[in-house]
Parts: sequence; C-alpha cells; structure tokens
Amino acid sequence: MSRRKPFTLVEVVVVIVIMVLTGAVAVSAMRTDSTSRLLRRTTADFRSLCSRVRYKAMEMGEDRMVVYDPEKRLFSMARPIRNQEEYLEYEDGFVPLDGARWELPEEFELTTDENRPVEVFRFYPDGGASGMWNLNLAVEGKDVMMEIGVAKLTGAVVSREYVRGQQQ
Repeated sequence: MSRRKPFTLVEVVVVIVIMVLTGAVAVSAMRTDSTSRLLRRTTADFRSLCSRVRYKAMEMGEDRMVVYDPEKRLFSMARPIRNQEEYLEYEDGFVPLDGARWELPEEFELTTDENRPVEVFRFYPDGGASGMWNLNLAVEGKDVMMEIGVAKLTGAVVSREYVRGQQQ
C-alpha cells in the first residue's frame, strides 16, 4: 500500500498567492470607475491639453488659445488672427492649429450658449493667461461636478470638485 504525501506549506502558500492575484486582477477588470474618479481623470486630461497650449504659447512667443467646438464636442489649440485676410477666412476670430486636441467624453455634459467654436482660455507668451470661462464639467445624471478655471498671473489651470447645488 502506498501512502500519499501531504502538500507542503510552500505549495499551499503558492496556491493561495496565485488565487489572490487572480481574484485581484478579475475584480479590477470588472470594476467600473466611480463618478468622482472619472471626473478627476477627465479633468487631468483637460489640464494636460491646457498645459500643452500654454507651453506652445511660451515656446512660440505669441498668444495661443484653447477653443471649444460644441458641435464636435472638441477642445483644440488655436491662435488669434493676425491680418485682414485671416479675418475674412476665419470668421470665429482665431486660426485652428494642429497639435493639441481633446474630445469631451460622451459621459459628460458641457453646456454653452454658443453653437459655434468659442475661446475658452487664452495663454500669453509670458506664461500668464486669461480665463474666458469657468467650465463646469459634470457627468450626465450625477451630482458631482468639477469647476475648471485658469489663474491669470501664472496660467495654471485650477479645478475644484463639488456637489451640484452646493454653495460655491
């Protein structure tokens, strides 16, 4: 009669570790982002776009703008028009530029009175900025919102998370 050898402690620990790691991977893959986390990640993406536009203004030595096209739900970089010919060609008052674009995710709502592209922020060659808007970015149907603005002196994009309807 042969006797079966029991499992060693090392084998048991290895199996438990493998099960825990597999469970952690499965949970993280199936877990959806919370509203607050989604809002923070989207705000970080928008801040990254603004930083690229700001650095481009400082690099090129001329104003650069972040503009929003509500029809396309697209934020992009532009520059002010320089002459009469550009004024006739670009009736919105700015020339779209390649290099920095960001599309607003479908989960978000951003309302504007305009139905044409509008200037949101303008960045100057000295690093300063002017904020045309304070953006209120909200996930559709949720109470959490993010207010996004720009510091005029430093050009830093600042944001503040709050609950819809709460005193600001």
